[in-house]
Amino acid sequence: MDLVFVVAFSSWLAPALVSAADDEKDFDSAFHYDYESLRIGGLVFAIALFLLGIFLVASKYTSLRQM
Repeated sequence: MDLVFVVAFSSWLAPALVSAADDEKDFDSAFHYDYESLRIGGLVFAIALFLLGIFLVASKYTSLRQM
């Protein structure tokens, strides 16, 4: 379970650091969505849910084989 957390956190951390390093944003302009960060966040969330699902299925499968 710790490995899943580390993978999910590290896959989120790298894009967050890259987007935080972008200093060319004009904060006085009109509001606009940052679609790149939204897309990356959605992909990380989807991957985390997918891996969690695989982990749950695998853990139930192994517990049923022991019986």
